[in-house]
Amino acid sequence: MVGAKLSSRSINRKFWILVAALPTLRSQTVEQRTQEAAQKLSAGDLQSARNDLLSALKIYPRSIPLHKLMAALAFREEDFETMHSELARILELDPADAETLLNLAMLESSQGHYAPALPRLKKYVALKPDDAQGHLLLGRAFLNTNQTLDAEKEIRRALSLDPQLPMAHHDLGFAEMELGKGDEALKEFTREIDLDPTSEDSFIRAASIELGSDRATQAEQLLLRALALNASSASAHFELGRCYVKEHKNEAAQDEFRQALALNPGLIRAHYGLSQALRALGKTQEAQREMDLFSQLLARKRSSGSGGSASNDSL
Repeated sequence: MVGAKLSSRSINRKFWILVAALPTLRSQTVEQRTQEAAQKLSAGDLQSARNDLLSALKIYPRSIPLHKLMAALAFREEDFETMHSELARILELDPADAETLLNLAMLESSQGHYAPALPRLKKYVALKPDDAQGHLLLGRAFLNTNQTLDAEKEIRRALSLDPQLPMAHHDLGFAEMELGKGDEALKEFTREIDLDPTSEDSFIRAASIELGSDRATQAEQLLLRALALNASSASAHFELGRCYVKEHKNEAAQDEFRQALALNPGLIRAHYGLSQALRALGKTQEAQREMDLFSQLLARKRSSGSGGSASNDSL
């Protein structure tokens, strides 16, 4: 009958049915909000996506999908501080979220923060032991925290899982160079070049090893290939200058060292190389000026805490 009063039993029954349905309704709502925000983000409507996500997170502050979308939005906006915060929040909610462990470690590594990235990558490969890329990234983190033996082990593990993994042979070559295994390093750089003929740094590092073994002709060929890929590579011009000094082509060496310094004035080693070439050409005063400049810059770098020696890449 219209207007009839409901009994207390009927009211209670409807109330408990509603309460029982709340988790489902809540789940559907957060899924809908997540989907709508994802669509806006995909369409490039970043401001609208941000408004939706902030609104949804007030209601569902523990929603991992919403925090992941906030991290993706921050990445699109190049707001890496917010991205870091959102990824860290996800790991507070779920410390074993492998995708987020990897993404946060990659973000930290890209900013040069390898110390915090290292334990995240260790945890990631424990969760995903067959992920070759994860082992490679862990190897790089070890390299950048001066744990070269561990780096070599992880990169070899990556290559055992995927022998053609991009940059893995290069990184293994770098580790072996650091360990003084020049011949093995050269093989790895050569393998990287075979897999990727555009790997400019592999050409340069292979050439450096060849030059260190007094194979200047082979080094020169590798460096010319590197410069064909990138004529603005200061490192390639510097190494080519070293080749020409070995081959007693000092006019050409002088030009290469000057070009290296024009491209990278902070490449301190080039002043030393230029000094050698000028001295061989009989330009004693110019050679001494370059040697004095090299010594001053090196001393300044060491006193600033950068450390290093004339053979380091940083110089």
